[in-house]
Amino acid sequence: MKIICFLLFSVFISCGPKYDTKYYKAISQDKRDTALLKLVSSEEGFYGDYQIKYSDKTKDDGTIKGNVKGDTLIGTYSFLSRGNSRTVAPIAFLRASEKLKLGTGIVGTYMGFHVYQGGSISFNDSLFQFQPIESDELTFIKNSIK
Repeated sequence: MKIICFLLFSVFISCGPKYDTKYYKAISQDKRDTALLKLVSSEEGFYGDYQIKYSDKTKDDGTIKGNVKGDTLIGTYSFLSRGNSRTVAPIAFLRASEKLKLGTGIVGTYMGFHVYQGGSISFNDSLFQFQPIESDELTFIKNSIK
């Protein structure tokens, strides 16, 4: 009986989604703001930590979560804004090889949730182009930003 339970447990664990953790850093096009991202993703979804440090020494700091659709990650960013208020906003990334591009779009409301309106997401003028980094580099940068 123990062997059967162990085998069933092993099969159950191996059938779940495979998650991959990656770390990213981006500097805005005007070189004033820095964004840091810890992204845990599978083929179906993602979650992680996202922080934007602005040139005026303020920051947005929170979590992201959402769904993966091909090479696009679409979800929400729940954060404490630099104005010190709790905010939830839509977020989108385009995966291009090992890099990520932050998307922009027209924000609307659907059933009380902030979402990008259909077909409005664009990655052409991305504020942040994320490059992969090692986890210890992310930790060092976060600690130096305080």
